[in-house]
Amino acid sequence: MKKLKIAIFDLTDCEGCELELINLREKLAKVAEQTDIANWRFASHNHDLGPFDITFIEGSPITEGDIEAVKQARAASRLVVALGSCADLGGLQASLGAKAWTQGLKEVYGEKYQTKSKPPKPLSYYIDVDLHLPGCPVNQNELANFLSSLIMTKRPEEARFPVCLECKAKENSCLFLAGKPCLGPITKGGCQAACPSRGLQCWGCFGALRGGNHHAFKSNLEKKFGQEKTKSLLKNFFSNQEEFKSLYPREE
Repeated sequence: MKKLKIAIFDLTDCEGCELELINLREKLAKVAEQTDIANWRFASHNHDLGPFDITFIEGSPITEGDIEAVKQARAASRLVVALGSCADLGGLQASLGAKAWTQGLKEVYGEKYQTKSKPPKPLSYYIDVDLHLPGCPVNQNELANFLSSLIMTKRPEEARFPVCLECKAKENSCLFLAGKPCLGPITKGGCQAACPSRGLQCWGCFGALRGGNHHAFKSNLEKKFGQEKTKSLLKNFFSNQEEFKSLYPREE
């Protein structure tokens, strides 16, 4: 059987999602045996330029060079996977918006600073993305299952349930009912409730749940925490998603 030819590229990010790939250890070794990892700067000396069966891209494009690189990767790949929330959603940094991004650069570097960077956007803003694997970082178990599905030429299934379902399965106490601004009810599952299981609120890094009642939950958040806090919470990872835009249609 012909091995799948895989490339893994990274842009502006912390490389945490690629580190989770490394952390798979024995599982990654098995993946390497069953595939041809043709290009991966983080863990390989191979620099094949394609074509590839599957290309994983971590991070968000913020320069013209980044944008050109992802377009080239798209052209050379049968499937493109957005690896992690920076690639899939624009990342936490995308919550600033264009005006705040520009103002932030001036405050940090001065009024005369000329930048070549652009406000962070998801990969899908520039290219067609076939598969999405969000997380900040990605969940190891979900990543391993995702890779296994691809090797068996199956399309990985996207979670259709909220983080709350995973909390219930682990018998966690509800943080939202305890007065914490947890976004679990409207966030796509798959993380195995990693943060709530440790007493931390869900920040929504897996993205908005499709079909979730975001308007009703926004109202509940506003009653508990006010409009400004609610908007700030929802912007963290949802700012580039249609669900957020439907809640705040006049947002930049």
